[in-house]
Amino acid sequence: MAEEKAHLKESEIGWEVEKSPKGRFEIREKSLSMRLTARAKEQPSFEWREAPDAAVRRRPFEVDLVRVPPGKWAWPRHYHSVQWEYYIVLSGRGEMVQVEGHPSIPMEPGAHILQPPGWIHTMANTGEEDLVYYVIANNPDDEHCYYPDSRKWAAAGAVYRPQEVDYWDGEEE
Repeated sequence: MAEEKAHLKESEIGWEVEKSPKGRFEIREKSLSMRLTARAKEQPSFEWREAPDAAVRRRPFEVDLVRVPPGKWAWPRHYHSVQWEYYIVLSGRGEMVQVEGHPSIPMEPGAHILQPPGWIHTMANTGEEDLVYYVIANNPDDEHCYYPDSRKWAAAGAVYRPQEVDYWDGEEE
């Protein structure tokens, strides 16, 4: 891995862009804590985007700076199995969309939002400028995400849909 760093400036990191094929989802992200490697515990991480074939250094928390362009969504609706997320909105306007039937949470400068494990959410930019926020997550071991609209799971660097099998299937072979 690169040189050990215990500090950095946001300006030293470029924006990573991630877009869905049809363009509904789009973010620009700075994975700040991923750049801080000093004294990090070595173990596989749920964060697979930067090094899909290698273990990366896992931290006790993750900090990302995120920009969502006007009219875009950050991610498909999802929930985390054990991860907590804390959002701090810096600029722009949007909403945190939750489970159907529950009101969206306004995202505006100065808003602080806590998402516990199991709460369905995504962010939509409803304003005319980039929605910019920090997200701080506790980065637990054994994290899994579920996407209720597409019935997918994400875990250990893979996205999949499980299939139903008999309870004893494969146990005595």
